[in-house]
Parts: sequence; C-alpha cells; structure tokens
Amino acid sequence: MENKILLIREPSDFCKIDFTNIPDDGLVGISEDLDVNLILSSYKYGIFPWFNQSEPILWWSPNPRQVLFIEKYKPSKTLLKEIKKNKFKFHINKNFSAVIHACKNMQRNQIGTWIDSRIIASYTKLHQMGYTHSFEVYNLENALVGGIYGMLTKTAFFGESMFHFENNASKVCFYYLCRWLKDKGIGVIDAQVKSEHISQWGGELISRDKFMDIIM
Repeated sequence: MENKILLIREPSDFCKIDFTNIPDDGLVGISEDLDVNLILSSYKYGIFPWFNQSEPILWWSPNPRQVLFIEKYKPSKTLLKEIKKNKFKFHINKNFSAVIHACKNMQRNQIGTWIDSRIIASYTKLHQMGYTHSFEVYNLENALVGGIYGMLTKTAFFGESMFHFENNASKVCFYYLCRWLKDKGIGVIDAQVKSEHISQWGGELISRDKFMDIIM
C-alpha cells in the first residue's frame, strides 16, 4: 500500500497514523505550525519534529531507533578519571536558553542546523511548562562548557541535542544525566537516530515496535 504522509492539524491526528505503511526513514506527517500541544502529543507516539529552516514542520518515527538503556551505559575508564578531577560542576535547568542556543550554534558550525527559531520558541515554552529540561556542566570559572536538552516523560528521556565547548564536557554531562535519570526511575534515553557517541556508550538499535512498547 502506498504511504501517505498525514497532514497534522491537531494533537489527536497522531493517533491516526498507520505505522504499518511508514517507511523505515520514518517520515509520518507534515504540519504548518509547531504548536506545543502537537509536540506533547507526538512524543506519546514516539514521534518528533525534525526539519531544516526552509522546510515546513516534518514529523518522524524512524525504524530502527537508537536508544540507550541506562543499566547498559558504559562510561570509559578515561572519563571516570576525568570526573574524579572535579573540573566540572553539574546543574539542571540553570540556563535552558543558553543550552539550546549553544546546541544551535554547534550544529551550525558542523553540518547545518535544524534548531531554528520555531524549535527554540516551542521548546523554550515547553521548558517553562516543565516538560523539557537542560542538563549543564560548568567549569571552575562558572562558564557553561557543555550541555544536553530534551523532553522528559514518565517512561523516557528524549535527547534532542548536546554541545561542548571544552574537551569531555558533553561526556561528563551525559554521565551525570544518566545518574540523575536512574535516580528518577527512568530506564531509557531515546537518541532518535544512530549516533556514534551513543553507540560507544552502550546505545543500541531497536525496532519501532519495541520502542513503542517501552514508552506507551
């Protein structure tokens, strides 16, 4: 059966998606707006927005999906030695705006950015509502040098992007993020698409169906 990309107008539209006809790249829908209620509804079904600045809002659910189960996280011996040096301080939600803008600039310097003004506005509003969070590391001069932001639900942390300005800063941030999530009873981090960093830390690819079983 031919796949038809759904036009998303309301949060309830996500439950109408027939995943049996979705290709593995995972494009499931398109919308004109990036309303926060659309975003909140999309994550319930393992769907996330991802698009370039010149594009409309595109919604995705790739198959397979890369995740990291917290109990399988493997910090390297080198990283553990780095953490023992106490060169970094870890904070949560101290400066969400600085983190998301740093992620945007880091992406732009590397391969272009999908974090445009629409993403920043919507995820900042979600942060103010208590849904998205920033995890941050500062050096001993109290400068922000690494961070991660993403969506936190009752079942998973959906990592959106990370950055670093100093060597190992994002790795240290990820280490403390995993510890914090474990303390909260969250067992899985969604990396959405394959990342070499996440793979090295214990990430694995799982089917879309298995991912849905985890988060639903």
